[in-house]
Amino acid sequence: MIWLSTLAGTQERSIYFDIRDIDLRRTGNATEGVIRGLLGDGHRELWGEVFLGTVPRVQILSEWSADGEVEGFDAEIDESLLKQQLLAAVQSVFSRIGTLTSFDLLPAENLNHPQTQKERGYLAA
Repeated sequence: MIWLSTLAGTQERSIYFDIRDIDLRRTGNATEGVIRGLLGDGHRELWGEVFLGTVPRVQILSEWSADGEVEGFDAEIDESLLKQQLLAAVQSVFSRIGTLTSFDLLPAENLNHPQTQKERGYLAA
């Protein structure tokens, strides 16, 4: 979970991003993908998606109420500012991903490959 400090434009409410899914991949020297989770303010939770890569962005998905109304955060919350601060926080938390080597990102099924074991020092060179 990422706690955002009390945001300007939120009437002193803290905002949190409870991460539920991380789908990141390395492409060259960059990291691309999406981090999804619940974005909440203590009164309402909405689904949020933070896209990393060449065009980083945040998407907050409104929900439909039982009577067919579209519901989002209260009008007191500056959604544009919220998106900017959420993107900055997620980029900060996941900044190390861009420094990982491809070896660090090997899928678990490749760990038994002799070359992998040799590189990790499990087998003599």
